[in-house]
Amino acid sequence: MSDHNTTEQATPQLTAKMRSGLRRALSDKVQILLFLFSVSLINAAGADTYLVQLPRDNSAIAQSYYHDLLAELVNDGNEIKTIERPVTQGRSLQLLDSGQLTVAWSGTSIVREKEFRPIRVPMYLGLLGGRVPVIRKNDVARFRSITDEQTLQDMVACQGDQWPDSDILEHNQYRVERVALYESMFKMLQAGRCDYFPRSIIEVHGELSDPGRSDLMAYEGLLLSYPFPMYYFMSYQQEAKASDLERKLYEYATSGKLLTFMKTHPTSRETFPLTRFKDSTIFYLHNPDLPTDTPISDTALWLMPGQATNEELQAQQLFSRQR
Repeated sequence: MSDHNTTEQATPQLTAKMRSGLRRALSDKVQILLFLFSVSLINAAGADTYLVQLPRDNSAIAQSYYHDLLAELVNDGNEIKTIERPVTQGRSLQLLDSGQLTVAWSGTSIVREKEFRPIRVPMYLGLLGGRVPVIRKNDVARFRSITDEQTLQDMVACQGDQWPDSDILEHNQYRVERVALYESMFKMLQAGRCDYFPRSIIEVHGELSDPGRSDLMAYEGLLLSYPFPMYYFMSYQQEAKASDLERKLYEYATSGKLLTFMKTHPTSRETFPLTRFKDSTIFYLHNPDLPTDTPISDTALWLMPGQATNEELQAQQLFSRQR
């Protein structure tokens, strides 16, 4: 009797355990299915979504140029999203291989192109390498008297500590005061701790609109010019997407649409007309870190300060020392 009761009591206990195990197994399977489903949604969305960085600070108006240009190229049903936190340029490139960013932008270098897939169309048609000296307004006569490169080389240029521009200037025998902070360079120039601050003709007008820099000016009588293309970069794991973006940007540039975009975008429009530089003295510098695959010979991708308006897309040898 007791054996029969024990069996009757064990049966519901065993059944309860089985039911509990079954529920756990089903729960695990459901969670796995939900996870796989979510991954498939992410992958599907990723095919049409370009993840890009936020501006590092509110004054980085140039960031809008890269966002707006990308929108011109991928506006056929694709979506551009910004990640939640701003990152440095170096960090943005590192995030490409992890998939946290789809596209980043940077000046190119040999090492950079080994690590990341360049979209080899200069986003500013090469004008990033056109550098105008920002000087103190009371130094105009001093700079106006410069007739040879050696005089400028003997002066002290403020430049970023980690900027490739500093390496390029030093390689070409220019004296450089390397500075860690961007804002500090303007302050050092104002304080007389350096003689000039070379800035891209694309960037300089927005930078000098700051009321705290009213004692400074861009002296357009002198220019430094070196090949320093600004590219979009992607992961080499995204070759199909990168090739598509490169094709679209190349067509956009060679059709003249990129030039029109530059002439109308708030970041770059004050650079034009380039004929304002036709009487400037231009010193051509060699960039030792320029990758050999840079499309220097494709003259439709490069502008030269001083070109006549109706010749802006015609063949010209922009960087004579680079050959």
